[in-house]
Amino acid sequence: MRYTIPILLLLISGGLYYLLSPPSPLSDDVLSRNLQDKVVLVCGASSGIGEEMVYQLAALQANIVIVARRADRLDEVKKEAVTRGARAVESIVFDFSNVEETGTIIDKVIEKFGRLDYLVANHAAMLSAPFLATPYLQKPDYLLKIFKVNLFSHIELAVKALPYLEKTKGHMFFTSSMGGEVPLYSSGVYVSTKHAMNGFFYSLQQELIAKESPVSLTIGAFGYIQTRELRELAGSLTEKQPDFLKGDLAECSRGMIESYVRRETTMTYPYWGGLLFRALWWFQAAERYHNQIISGMEVSEGGGYDSIVKFSWGMTE
Repeated sequence: MRYTIPILLLLISGGLYYLLSPPSPLSDDVLSRNLQDKVVLVCGASSGIGEEMVYQLAALQANIVIVARRADRLDEVKKEAVTRGARAVESIVFDFSNVEETGTIIDKVIEKFGRLDYLVANHAAMLSAPFLATPYLQKPDYLLKIFKVNLFSHIELAVKALPYLEKTKGHMFFTSSMGGEVPLYSSGVYVSTKHAMNGFFYSLQQELIAKESPVSLTIGAFGYIQTRELRELAGSLTEKQPDFLKGDLAECSRGMIESYVRRETTMTYPYWGGLLFRALWWFQAAERYHNQIISGMEVSEGGGYDSIVKFSWGMTE
């Protein structure tokens, strides 16, 4: 009897660890077999996660279409992808605030390759600024532009791509954020777009299942991914985050590629940091959660509300 409780606790702990642990990485051979010669569209490919994903896809000998606003950066990414083994690389310069023309991207992919296997909608306008202290954030035209980039263009891509993905039993990946599941101090506009994205695309998952579509869809619930751009813009904040809250760029991109094989509904990364944020929001009073997030950010910046106002930043990919 003296060992019964410890043994039960050990079994429960082991079971929870098994259920909650992230899946084991897939081998290069498995990824190569599934992605070699496939046609992959990567939006938001000129830097950060998208750029790294393109290079990894190139090593797997995929055909890649890369999309972003900056022509010079796309040219550099394209050249590097070719040297790393991509079967073919096409680039499209596009501003995703032009929602009405977003479907032309899919048209160009089909015109060039005749098929589409994997849609990666990774583009976003990222910004961090207190809403009440930032007048331009309160302007309807500005808010609409952010929603066009972060939500409406993603929906348009899905609508236009679905008929072609049905033919190839393809997959879609939409880069969201842990900010799409929990509130985040000083990022109200950004996280509102991500909450809306989650609401729409989780509902779309249900529709795809209901109509027995061969197309699957993954939503990326990402935390702080250590990209060069984010370190430059938000360095002091990201540097002070504990390691388990910070994600590795290459590992994150690898997970997105593995999603084509796994077809999971959600990719949470960094994994344990994501679980922590969900637990803090779900299992304690909202007021306590708010105070923890506020105090954590203000301590990082060495002051109160005014310090967060000075820390405001934004970027678009």
